[in-house]
Amino acid sequence: MPVALVTGASSGIGEAFVRLLAEKSYHIILVSRREERLRLLAEGVEQMGGTAEVVGVDLTTEEGLTRVKEHISWHPVDLLINNAGFGLYGPTSETDPQKEQEMIQLNVRVPVALTRAALPQMIERGSGRVLQVASTSSFLPVPYMAGYGATKAFILHYTEALHAELKGSGITVTALCPGSTESEFAERAGFKQQHPMPAAEVARQGLLACEQGRPFVIPGTANWFTASLPRFLPRPWMTRLVAHFFNDRT
Repeated sequence: MPVALVTGASSGIGEAFVRLLAEKSYHIILVSRREERLRLLAEGVEQMGGTAEVVGVDLTTEEGLTRVKEHISWHPVDLLINNAGFGLYGPTSETDPQKEQEMIQLNVRVPVALTRAALPQMIERGSGRVLQVASTSSFLPVPYMAGYGATKAFILHYTEALHAELKGSGITVTALCPGSTESEFAERAGFKQQHPMPAAEVARQGLLACEQGRPFVIPGTANWFTASLPRFLPRPWMTRLVAHFFNDRT
């Protein structure tokens, strides 16, 4: 039975990934700080034909990150999905600096650390997949979500570089770059979404691209157009356009 580890598994895209993997009869390691939600989800996984185990940790802490890295070292995974993350909305000078550091930890340091934990085992086996959840913000400077956009740009570039490094090894690394999605993300960040895609469809496209070994995927035509803006507009124009779009979305 193949083994998958999914961070941020308790809701949104993460939960959608779990349900898709359950249908494929994976053994799924569910990682999130909301342990009670994970236990309910694990029961659903078993009803769908998969198996699951719960790892309730806060990945913004060193203790939580270390626990998951150790779990990977003891229990090798075939598929690692780095989905956990959050954003902060508002002028940078007005957002909580401690929350910003936690965001950088969760959005950047955690996926890098878990990828590094899984890769040696995958390389030894000559097989494995890593799916990183990035964003359409990976392609653009994002005024009013400056730190979040920068973390997702890191994830996209890191993923594309690893994908090239690992070519021919039997291991693939894919970045999923969604736009607005039906999840708790926007509410937690503090802004209103417009025309969100269903989380299940975002997860389906991400998992398909991962299985196909693609370096990245952008779900939805509108999101593809947004991510393509740097090809057509001078960077100052593009940044002003994004600033206009993100200003006053509370």
